[in-house]
Order: sequence, then C-alpha cells, then structure tokens
Amino acid sequence: MTFDRFKGGKLPPRRRMGVPALGDFLDRATSWPVVPPQGWEFAVPKDALNILGNDDWGCCAESGYLGLLQAQSYNAGRPLVPTTAEALALYSAVTGFDPNAGPPDENPTDNGTALTDLLAYAQKNGVSVGGRPHKLIGSASVDISSVAQMRWAAYTFGGLYLGLNLPAACENSVNWNFGSGEKIAGGHCVDLLGEGAVGETFRSWGSFIRGTWNFALGYLDEGYVLITEDWLNAQQKTPSGLDLDGLLSATKLL
Repeated sequence: MTFDRFKGGKLPPRRRMGVPALGDFLDRATSWPVVPPQGWEFAVPKDALNILGNDDWGCCAESGYLGLLQAQSYNAGRPLVPTTAEALALYSAVTGFDPNAGPPDENPTDNGTALTDLLAYAQKNGVSVGGRPHKLIGSASVDISSVAQMRWAAYTFGGLYLGLNLPAACENSVNWNFGSGEKIAGGHCVDLLGEGAVGETFRSWGSFIRGTWNFALGYLDEGYVLITEDWLNAQQKTPSGLDLDGLLSATKLL
C-alpha cells in the first residue's frame, strides 16, 4: 500500500557503526523518572508547527529530525522554527533528492531516507536551521520493546526519533490507538515528544497526535535519542544514571 493524504518516506532500518545502544550505558540507572507534567510535550505552540514538505515529498525523516530539534529548542528556551526549504535542502543533501526532477509522485529522486544515513550526515555536517548549523553530537538506539526505557530516554533527551511501519488508518486519525493487524501504508518517521495524563504524544505531518504504548510496541521498527549541542548545553549536567562520556565516545565511530 501507499500513503494517500500525506507522505511517508522512511526506508527500512539500516544498522550503522557509531549508533550504539542506549541501554549499554545505563548500568548505573536505578529508577525511571516521574512522568513530567502534561504540557511538556506541547512546548512548541501549534502555530509554530510545520509539515515541512512531507505532504508532497517523502521527506518524513528530515521533517522528523527538524521537528525534534525544534521541540528540544523550545524546551531549552531557545526556540527554532524550521522551514520547508530547510527540510528539503536536508533531504537533498542526505539522499540526492532533486525537487526539479519532476512533480510529486512522479519524481524519480524522491525515494525516502534511511534514518541512520540522516544521523550520520547530521553528525558530520550539522543541519542548518535559522541560518546557522546545529551539530548532532551523537545518537543512540533505544529498546523499542521497553516502554520504561523509551519513557526515560524521551524525558532525558527531550524526545525520541522514531521509525514505524505505519498503518494506513493513521492518515485519517488524531488518535493512534490501533491494535496489531492493521494494513500498513509504508515506513514513516515521527517524533515522540512526551507523555501527558492520557498517553504519549507524537509529532507527525505538522500536528500533535495522541497515541498509546500498545500502538508503539506494535508498529515501531527503530528508535533513537538525539544528543544535540543545544539540548545538552541547556541541561548543564550529565543525565542521572547515564555514562554520558562513554556513550559519546562510542558515537565517534562513524
């Protein structure tokens, strides 16, 4: 199946050296944090959200990356508002996409992105938002079978960068609470921005969408924390229970 209203574009998971498992550096973690108050995930106002070209092009990985960077920036008190032009420029830089090669649905260069390819590019080159580069220090995969680890990771790093095999029904729903067995439209990249009183919040297609952990456990196929300069500088301390120096050292192996 293919997407109808919007676009996907996430390619199947691709393992890459330099993306270690977050759990390997959590030996000293003894407890998971209290879920933050509802509202943390909504730090970005709705009028600052942008679909970032993912209605026309298969740039969900780029849209998701910039969306998570935006969420981190608002929670860190230094708001960024990425643009469609910046998302498409990133798509071109990572994959060779050429918007002039043809219109949507007929463009031979619009082939989607492997999330780890984008992470490698962002770590090496930085990503331009608001006229300046924002460097990715490193990234780490999360255990997508562990709700506890994903909650801790989202809380600690300001959100998660996730890949799903997305059910077609999600295109017309504002509540992703589907159980297993749904028909899959294709690969899609979303952000997990936090968890309020009734469930977690995804950012996709320029909107906040409620979801359930059962949905996430049923359809996720990869997930990452993004260790950015903006986020760590704002925290001013090493996350409790995490061997951050060891983790950052492991991410140097591109």
